Amino acid sequence: MTNLKTIRLCLGVNFRKWLVNPRIYALAIFIIAFLIYHQSGLSQFAGAHQIGVTPWIFPHLTTAPVLQVFAIFAIILFSDAPFEDNHMPFLMIRSGRRNWIIGQLCYIILAAFIYTIFVFIVSVLALLPHLELSMEWVIVIQTLASGSQLPANVTVFANPHLITTFTGIEATLLSLGLFWLVSSFIGILISFFNIVVGKTTGLIAVGFVLFLSFFTIIEARLALGHWVSYLSPVSWMSLSALDWNDPNAWPSPSIGYAVSFLLIACFVMSVVAIHRYCQKDITFKTGGY
Repeated sequence: MTNLKTIRLCLGVNFRKWLVNPRIYALAIFIIAFLIYHQSGLSQFAGAHQIGVTPWIFPHLTTAPVLQVFAIFAIILFSDAPFEDNHMPFLMIRSGRRNWIIGQLCYIILAAFIYTIFVFIVSVLALLPHLELSMEWVIVIQTLASGSQLPANVTVFANPHLITTFTGIEATLLSLGLFWLVSSFIGILISFFNIVVGKTTGLIAVGFVLFLSFFTIIEARLALGHWVSYLSPVSWMSLSALDWNDPNAWPSPSIGYAVSFLLIACFVMSVVAIHRYCQKDITFKTGGY
């Protein structure tokens, strides 16, 4: 029987393990180091011209191939889903299979949310001391979008159509939502294959999805047509990968299609994974976190 209190217990145990899991600390360091490196040129450019950068830079960070880096970080976070370890047998006996696996899937969704917020906060702090609190895009981001000649060390590029279509906060909220959905999709996909097909197959499956997102940037569109962009969920981390009625952009999925695909895929994979996990034989492993 499904019990919300027991599910919360299983979910909370996973978060408490973060305190003793070196992978979480290493991942945090990787994210901080990458964003400082990625945004350093922009920060130096702003400092040299004595102008500020608003916090709404996040929608322009998830451009190809940078979005693959964020996807890899999500894979590192969820690589061993559904997180069977030494504590799992005792917790499962107390909670039951169904509650335990539902707790793992809920953990993935909440962990993906924390990952998303952490990336956003670090992306803002990386702009210090040139951060400017404003609701507008301001001149630095507008310069990135204008196609003006920029120093070679500036590796952040803004999409001019997004700037004219959305306000800074609108684009950021949309981007955060997509980032969260795709990160959740990655974790649930790994769990689904590890449960339904077999251990380690989750990494193979998500590796293929990651490769597809890189392949669809240019090569697959030219070789197979624009329809392949509708099969690349990781690409939808970026607002620029979706259709915003830009006449100069390639045909792309709409925001409605992307969100519907991710929600339905996550729901279906979760239901199948829960059913399969409750039916399969469990082999407890030793060692690990």
